[in-house]
Amino acid sequence: MATNALDNSVTERMWLPTRGQVGFGIDFAVRLAPPIDAAENNGVVGEFFWDGAASTLFWVDPVNDLTVVMFVQLFPYDQIKLHKRFRDAVYGPYDEMKIK
Repeated sequence: MATNALDNSVTERMWLPTRGQVGFGIDFAVRLAPPIDAAENNGVVGEFFWDGAASTLFWVDPVNDLTVVMFVQLFPYDQIKLHKRFRDAVYGPYDEMKIK
């Protein structure tokens, strides 16, 4: 379920802007590469996640043995960038040196 099921020929993935380089498992996104810059959500390769319409969020990070569920009711969707701020609080600010 947490393995990318998209064929490599699927290159446009506009359904998850700012979420990084992601594929799609069975019913949720799967991170395929680390963040490329500070604008992307923090996370690790292999995590799987999904965001809900009212700005809810869950993600599972098997590398760090971490599961997060965030229930909020914000409409329109995440205008205050809560998901990004929350992930930065969990993983720390983006550090280009960690990626290389």
